[in-house]
Order: sequence, then C-alpha cells, then structure tokens
Amino acid sequence: MKIAYQLIEKIDSLNSEELTNDGLLSGKLGLVYYYLSLYKHFKEDKYLQKIQATLETVFSNIESEQSHLVLSSSLEDGLSGLGYILSLLIEEQVLDQQDYAEEIEQINTMAFQEAMQLLEAQNYDFIRGPFGILYYLNHVKATVYVDEILQKIQKKCEEDASFLFYNNATYIEGIHIGYAHGLCAIVKVLNDIENEKATSISTKILAKLVDYINKNEVFINQKRYFLPRSIHNSTEFPNGLNFRAVLAWSNSDVNFSTLIYSLKKELVNPELLKMADEIALTSLERIDASSTRVWDHRFYYGSSGVLKSYNYLYTKTGNPKFKEASAFWYQQTLHYLENNTIAEHPLDFINNLPATTLTLLEFEEQKNTNWSNIVLL
Repeated sequence: MKIAYQLIEKIDSLNSEELTNDGLLSGKLGLVYYYLSLYKHFKEDKYLQKIQATLETVFSNIESEQSHLVLSSSLEDGLSGLGYILSLLIEEQVLDQQDYAEEIEQINTMAFQEAMQLLEAQNYDFIRGPFGILYYLNHVKATVYVDEILQKIQKKCEEDASFLFYNNATYIEGIHIGYAHGLCAIVKVLNDIENEKATSISTKILAKLVDYINKNEVFINQKRYFLPRSIHNSTEFPNGLNFRAVLAWSNSDVNFSTLIYSLKKELVNPELLKMADEIALTSLERIDASSTRVWDHRFYYGSSGVLKSYNYLYTKTGNPKFKEASAFWYQQTLHYLENNTIAEHPLDFINNLPATTLTLLEFEEQKNTNWSNIVLL
C-alpha cells in the first residue's frame, strides 16, 4: 500500500474533536480543506460526509462562542480562512451559494477592515496578516476591497522609495523572504490579482530581490545561499541582511525559484529564469540538517515542504535533477514519519499529517489536484 494511503487511514482513525483550533492552517478548517482535496482526487462521497461533519462542528463552536475564528480575520486561524473554505465548497457545489452569500459578504467586510488596520500598523504578513486576507478577497472577487487595499500599499511605496514591507509585528523581525511571512508570498498574492497596481508593486519587489542576489555572495558551511532569511531596516545585521543556513517552504531562497516559475509571463524575463534555475540547482547540495534545518516531516519547515518545492520545479522545468531531489526528499519524509518528533497535534494541517499526506499522495500518484494553492504553489 502506498504510504499516502496508509496516512489517509491513520488520519481517519484520529479524533478530530481533539483539535481545539478551528482555523485553516492548524485546526478544523484545515481538516475540511484536506478532505476536500481528497474528494477532488478520489471523487468518493465519504469525504463529503467528513467535510459536512467537521464544518458542522465549526459552526456549532461559532454559535456557542467557543471558536476563536471570530477574533481575527487572518487566513491562518481567522475569518478569511472560513470564507475561503466556504467559497471552495461553493465552487465544488458542496454548498449552495445562496445559503452563504450573506455570511461571506459579512466576512469580506470584516476582513477588509482588519487588513487596512494591519497595514496601518505595519504588518505585512501572509498567513497571519493582510496579504493572506488580500489573497482571500481576491479569490472571492471582492474587487472593490482589493483595489482599496492595493491603493493603500501603493501609497506607502510612493511615499518612501526604500519601502520594503518592513514589519512592526512582534512575531516577525524585518521582512522575511519566504512564503509564510515574506516577500515571495507578497509577490505571489499580487501576481494573481488582475490589477495594474499589483503588477507595478510586484515588479519593484522583484527588482529589489534581484539586486540583493547580485550584490551578495554568502557561503555557510561551504554552501551558497542567495537570499537572506530576513532583511532589516536597521544595523542589527551586516547590511541589514540576516543569512541563515535553511531549506524550507516557509522561508528560504528556493522560494524565489518556485515563485518565478509561478508568475504570469509579463513579470518574467530570461534573467529571472536563469537566476531561479541557478538558485534551485545550487540548493540541491543542501541535504544535511546543518544546511537545511530540516528535522521532521512537516510541510511548514520540514521535509515534505522541500519535497513539494522540488516536485513543483520538476513539473515546471522537466529538469531530471529536480526529479532526483524530489525522490531524495520523499525518502527523507518517510524516514521522519517513522521517527516522528512533532509536538503539534497529528491533525494540524501545515505542521503535521494532512499537508504531508497530500504532498506524498501527489508525488506517489503524479496527479495534481491543486491542493497546494493555499501554500502559494
């Protein structure tokens, strides 16, 4: 039996009521997303039943004021995550749009208001901040709100030529590079918006990233790293650049490579593609923990996120070296599954079994159901 199938059975045997979080990336909505991905893959009604049961629990928690979803509008564990799930279920005709139109409109309004507040407070995060909200609002085609958010961002860019989305949030220092909290996420979210403002902002960010790559040649443990973990508007690090030996979905220079291959044609040029290839191919040398900081199978910053990144690059380029890298990180993921040290609940979507299972299923069956849209790949 394929490993993914074994994990699917294991997840089915676990008690979802133990998940105290209702959110999309680590709670019950993440489980709904996981089962929706399985339904799209297998077309089996049993997954619809699991979706319905889990969603009913979330609604019950909201009605009894036991859910934290209403306390935030973030994609990770707030209302944007709920709105995103509802919209996906409507698209798959699992839910009727008329039954949830009013709720989605209310979510849109509250999410927009919080996004504007977060931007004003200098929070530029994806999973916990305004860019995750923007991702959601664009998905549901809330174009008026999307344009207002873009106007606010563009104004910040025009007021300060050195503006680079430096965060003033306690859990993020400076601005990260990667998908969880950083510039690659910002560019990818903007890329998917049909709006000249979004294209203009993306172009400026890409130019700055290219400049950082060209001006810095950093080696850690005899391995080259092309972009820092984070960029700072301070003297805390040399030239404001915090380099770290890492390889992960959440935050590493390989995010730049996968990003470039995900962008619309008008944003891509031969120089960017050449850089993307060089960074990704050079990163293949990083396989030990001292070069990757990979210690478990989780998607967020573990081996399955790396597997997905290289498998994505293989599907985009056809380069057999990325296929070999995918196979290596597949085996690493199996090793970490056998020696699991993850403290988070097994049903935590991005930090434990669900996202890892979907990654393995996609790799083992070579069938893409676009489950990874939520992680910007």
